Amino acid sequence: MTKNTKNHGPRLDWSAGHGLLSGTLNGTLGALSTTALGHATGMPAGWALAAGAAGALGTLGAGLRRKLTAATLAFRGTCWMAAGGWSSWALAHGGPWQWPELGSLAVAGIAAGTLGAAFAAHEEVEQAKRAHLLLIGARRQLAADWTDRIRRVCNVEVTVLGIEHWSSGAGYTLELELPEGGTTRRAIAERAEGLGSDLDLPDGCGLQVMPGISRRRVLIQVTTKVLTDQLLFPIEEIEETTTVNNPIPVALLSDGARAEMDLRQASTIVTGPTGTGKTNWLHSLIARLNQTNDVLVWVIDLNGGSIGLPWLNAWRDAQIGREGSRWAGADIPVPGVDWVASTIEEAKRMLAAAVRIAKSRKVAYQDAMRDANDDKLPVSPKIPEIVLIMDEGAEAAATREARQIIAGVSEVVRIARAMAIRAVLSVLRVTQDVLPDPLVRKMASNRLATGALEDSELGHLFGWRALRAEDSFSGPGSVLVGTEGKQPAKARQPRITPDMIEEISALTAHRRPALDTPSLEAAGTDYTDRWTMDRCGHLWAGTEPVTAGATPAATSSTSGPAPTGPAAGAAPAGGWKATAGWDTPPADPDDELESIWLLPSATKDPAPDGVDWADPSTWTTGREDKTPEPGAREAALMLLITAGPEGTGASAMEKILKPEFGTTRPTIAGWLKTWAESGEVVRVGEGSKARYVHRQHLPEPPADA
Repeated sequence: MTKNTKNHGPRLDWSAGHGLLSGTLNGTLGALSTTALGHATGMPAGWALAAGAAGALGTLGAGLRRKLTAATLAFRGTCWMAAGGWSSWALAHGGPWQWPELGSLAVAGIAAGTLGAAFAAHEEVEQAKRAHLLLIGARRQLAADWTDRIRRVCNVEVTVLGIEHWSSGAGYTLELELPEGGTTRRAIAERAEGLGSDLDLPDGCGLQVMPGISRRRVLIQVTTKVLTDQLLFPIEEIEETTTVNNPIPVALLSDGARAEMDLRQASTIVTGPTGTGKTNWLHSLIARLNQTNDVLVWVIDLNGGSIGLPWLNAWRDAQIGREGSRWAGADIPVPGVDWVASTIEEAKRMLAAAVRIAKSRKVAYQDAMRDANDDKLPVSPKIPEIVLIMDEGAEAAATREARQIIAGVSEVVRIARAMAIRAVLSVLRVTQDVLPDPLVRKMASNRLATGALEDSELGHLFGWRALRAEDSFSGPGSVLVGTEGKQPAKARQPRITPDMIEEISALTAHRRPALDTPSLEAAGTDYTDRWTMDRCGHLWAGTEPVTAGATPAATSSTSGPAPTGPAAGAAPAGGWKATAGWDTPPADPDDELESIWLLPSATKDPAPDGVDWADPSTWTTGREDKTPEPGAREAALMLLITAGPEGTGASAMEKILKPEFGTTRPTIAGWLKTWAESGEVVRVGEGSKARYVHRQHLPEPPADA
């Protein structure tokens, strides 16, 4: 096959392998054409047999270098000898174009192709076993290193029971067993920073010491690489309907698993300075709640209601037929949030209605709880849960009247858990000046931090289990998630954009539940009139009565004033914007040094081609052309194979590859690191003297390995 290169035009790709059919045809036709040429030139029959023997010896030598199994070597040698024997026989009996010769060649080719598939499968299994042995050896060495490290730093003798590398590629988890004699997990947890220093982890990476399945089992989560790639909200998952009775995914943990929160019984606090992603996380949470069919979302935002406005836009455009909007004329009967309170008066109405609903449900659904044999209200699309989300908690604590809102939220948190009304609070800090009621923090078992300026803030939120602030966050998107009093885990939240919010609002509009009748009667006109112009008109720059479509108030069974909506073409006041700095990479401290010393800054983001920050020889300024020419990777692998047992390094390979392919040393170093992790090559030596040896040239592993 051919490849098109940037500067050299089409080139023949000799590295492309044969399949079962093409390989069989190639070998059979090659033997036929070679024999026909020898017959035409009068070549003696013995020469063909000698050529077959030479081919057999050559394939045996190549196979031995590649560490092929004895069965594969025997099969390939037999194929060469069979081809040489047939050619010699055909030359001695009148040439290859007679029926006996052609028939025997066809039978031999079919047999070789059939057996070749079996031997190829056998070889694949054997090579996988060898790669597994190499991996086991690497894990044994890693376990030995950690045993020595913990003995040296913590003065504790441990046994490494297992090592699991994360699917995200950002680190691994160690499972340790503590010695007898009363040694506790704190003996290692208190020295976590020293272990990270001894391991020489990059900035932004760290260790977390977690409890295992028993008191003497300890898990150490080691983050070796900072993940800076932006995660987009998986909007395709919204098509699947979920329930709040199951945990809600809220972030992606460093090890690739999902961080989940129980929002059926637990309240939640999210904290972090401005610009760290609190608002984005709240939008992601609302999206997940919209994915369910048994939750109504109520929003309190005294900063103009900005957290709720994006969830009204698609519904608003559909109701008024806004010209130019993709939602004009769409069937969107309800908004993405069921109630928005942007003023103190509206927030008081909302909280008072929530308290009345909680008390009414306790009486109205006694039989339902008895039938379910549960002291908590069974949540379903007919009896939905209400999740009250309050953003900008500092605004609610700014004045004496505003602090009454916090008191109302505290009452909801205190009395409404069993009646399926939960609260999610977003605050800058969990200190007395921002969150004056300590009961709210103490009763919120779900806790999430998007950032912190001081270690004491994390300690106040998570207790002694918290990590240091500098080891916990790596810019907007990184979070710490703690649930049920457990040690917080590092994670990343997905980025959700305004157009995604509108898409989700439209996609989930028909699964939104209606408020149950006892709750609706308890809420009264505070709830049914929530979308009248007197109550919600201030949310938009200009308003006029709704001319078409339904509103959430119209879905209830009670009658009330004719609902109205915002005007066409009106821009939302205080509309939500992206978190500051979300779409730009985190600030690099080296940029400040560049402005002082006029030096190029080194990139901290490990590119797909790989930069090992533990190896200074692989560092790059980021100004090189990182796009390798097609075929460069295959050529680099061939250089490793031809280097033999002595191996070669990135610098030597660059001198050969750069003139033809333009490949730079960091790119080659990234390939070498990837091949080393997969077991294709083995690194020998350290620092600038490191070289890489292909697995073909490694000694045979001992039988008892």
